[in-house]
This record gives sequence, structure tokens and C-alpha cells, in this order.
Amino acid sequence: MKHYELIKLVPGTDPVEIQEKLWKTCRKLDDELDWFNHPVVFRSCKATDDFDLMAVVEIDEEERLEEFLNHPLTKKLEDRLAEVVKQRAAFDHY
Repeated sequence: MKHYELIKLVPGTDPVEIQEKLWKTCRKLDDELDWFNHPVVFRSCKATDDFDLMAVVEIDEEERLEEFLNHPLTKKLEDRLAEVVKQRAAFDHY
């Protein structure tokens, strides 16, 4: 399955900086978890888009989603970004 995270940043936040933080965490997770595959982080090109960033990752088994969401690296990133994330949306595609 593919897991998608869409992020709207607080105005004035540098999306490139946040994109790099997302990439760092995704790379660490990809190295650590054999079922966490092909992470990609996209940045919007237009200021009028609903979201600024989108992260996509393939997770081998649906049952692993909860493990990913509760992983210490995921939680640490959420805590670090809490002040700059205005809105989040997530969905999965099977």
C-alpha cells in the first residue's frame, strides 16, 4: 500500500527546510525498516495550492502502518514540526 501525508505549513515557514527534515527522517526509516520502501517528498510549486508538501511511502503490509505512525523517529519529527504545521491530511491507497 502507499501512504500519503499532505502538509500545509504556517505562512513564512521555509518549505525547503521542512522538506529536508522530512527526507532525513524518511531515509533513516528506510534504512531501519525493511517494509518501509521508496519514500518521496514533493514540494508544491504554487503558493495557491492547498498543501505545501506531500510525502509518499510504500508500506509492505497494512498492519505495519500503525508501527510506522508510532515509531520513535516519526514521533520525533512530528514534535519538531508541530509549530510550523498548520494542517495535515493523510490517506492510503491499496
